[in-house]
Amino acid sequence: MVSALRDLSRLQAPGLGLFGSAGLLFSDAVFGRDSVAAAETLLHLRPEITHDVILTLARFQGTADTPSGPHSNEEERGKIHHEHRSLYVGSRRISASSEALLHELARKWGGDITSLTYYGASDTTPLYARLLARWCATFGEAILTETVTRHDGSVVTIRESLGAAMGWITRKLDGSELGLIEFQRRNPDGIPFQAWKDSGTSYIHRDGALANWDAPMAPIEVQGYAYDALLGAAEVLGGTDWRERAEVLRERVLTQLWMPSEGYFAMGLDRDALGRPRWIDSSASNGALVLDTRLFDDLQGAEGYVEGLVGRICSADFVTEVGIRCRSRTERDLVAFQDYHGAWAVWPKETFEVARGLRRQGLHRLSRQLGDRLLNAVNVAGANVEFLYVSPDASVMYDIAGRDPRGGGSLEIAGTNHPESPQAWTVTAALALKRGHITDHAMAGGGWRDALDIDVLSRMDRVEAFRTGSQLEAAYANRGDFHLNLELGQERDRRARLTRRGS
Repeated sequence: MVSALRDLSRLQAPGLGLFGSAGLLFSDAVFGRDSVAAAETLLHLRPEITHDVILTLARFQGTADTPSGPHSNEEERGKIHHEHRSLYVGSRRISASSEALLHELARKWGGDITSLTYYGASDTTPLYARLLARWCATFGEAILTETVTRHDGSVVTIRESLGAAMGWITRKLDGSELGLIEFQRRNPDGIPFQAWKDSGTSYIHRDGALANWDAPMAPIEVQGYAYDALLGAAEVLGGTDWRERAEVLRERVLTQLWMPSEGYFAMGLDRDALGRPRWIDSSASNGALVLDTRLFDDLQGAEGYVEGLVGRICSADFVTEVGIRCRSRTERDLVAFQDYHGAWAVWPKETFEVARGLRRQGLHRLSRQLGDRLLNAVNVAGANVEFLYVSPDASVMYDIAGRDPRGGGSLEIAGTNHPESPQAWTVTAALALKRGHITDHAMAGGGWRDALDIDVLSRMDRVEAFRTGSQLEAAYANRGDFHLNLELGQERDRRARLTRRGS
C-alpha cells in the first residue's frame, strides 16, 4: 500500500507550506490552489501544516495592481497567488529542471532569474478566505492577530490579510456586469483559463468551440467558493453586508448557471462574439464541486438541485473504477486528443472533493464508493498520482510511467502530460480517507437524502477498497495497455489553442 505520510513529508517546504508535487513539473513550486486544497484537508489531521500554508499565502498575497500586458504577473491587491518559484528553498538550490522552468516562466510572467510569483487564478482567493474561516471555526481566532511580512515589505495581521482577500472578492463581484466572480487574463502569455481546470481545452462548448478567453468568464465552482468566503467573512469579521452579498450571489448562480433542461450546472459563463453571456454547456465535473459548498444549505428547493447534480455525476458517464472523469464519456470526441482535464482524465483531487460534497449533502454511501475508488487508484498505480488516464471503455492506465507494456500490442494515445507523483492534494486526500475524516460538515441522512443515496447507488457498480496484495496485483494485471505519444498530444493541444476548437 502507498504511504501518504511518507509522501507528505517529501512535499513539506520549510517556511513555504507544501510543494505541488515531487515530480518533474511541480517540485520546488508552491501553488496557491494546491496549497489551500491540501491545507483544508489537513485541518484536523495536521493543523500545523495548515497553519504554515495560511501564513505562506498571506506573505505572497498581492499588494498592488500591476499593469496589464506582456510579462505582467497579473498581481492584484488582496489576490492570492497561483504559482511561486524561487532559486533557493532555504539554503538549498532547486534542481536543474526546476531552475529551467523558473527561467522559462519568468520570461513570460514577470519574474527574474531568482524568483517568480504569478497570480493568474480566480479561485485561490475565495478558497483562502474559506480556509481561514474554517480555521477560526475550529481553533478560534487567535491566528488573526499573527503577523506576516509581505513581499513588498509591509507587515500585516492575518485579519488584515483576510480583509484584503474579501476586498478583492467584492471588487470582482461589483465590477462584473453579471455580479459574479469572473476572470480574464491580463497578460497575453498568461493562463487562459484561470481556474483549477487550467489546461487549454478544459472549457469547451458542445459544438467543439473552446470557451472565449478573450472576454470575462465565470466558472461555476468559483462562485460556490466565493459564497462560502462571504459567509465565512460574516462569521469572522462580523457585519451584515457579507451575508447579504452571499444571498445575492447565490440567487445569481442559480438563475444564471443552472441549466434546467439538463438538471445540471454549466461549467461557467463566457461571452459570444457579440459580448453576450452564454453557458459553457459541455457536461463536465465542475458542476458537482458545488456540492462541497454551503450553496444548498437552508435553501428552499435544494432537493431538486442536489438530485440533478448527484444523478449526473454518479452516472456511468462519469464514474470509473478509479473515480470521476473530468468530462463526460459521451463528450469524449469534443477534443481530438487525451486532454488532461477531459473525458480520459480522472483526478483523485476532484474525486475526493465530489466525495466530500456527497457526504456534506448526507449521501454517505455514495461518498464511500468514491473514496474507495480513490484509494484503490493510488494503491494499484503504486503512487499518490496526479491523475490517471481512463479509456471510454473504462480501462485504466495504472502503468503511469508507461514502462510495463502487457505484451499484447499497446494502444497509442495522444496525451499531453505524464502524471506527476506524489501530488500534494492526492496525498492529503488519501490520508483523510484512511483516517476517516474527510469533512466536518456532513448532513444527517434520512428523508429524500437517504432515498437518493440508495437509488443512485443501486445503479452504480459497487467497489470496495482493496485490502490485500493479491487484489492489487489482479487489478494491475487487468490494466489498460496504453502508451503516451506526448509529441502528438502537445501538437494537437497547440493546434486546438490556435484554432480555438477541440477537434
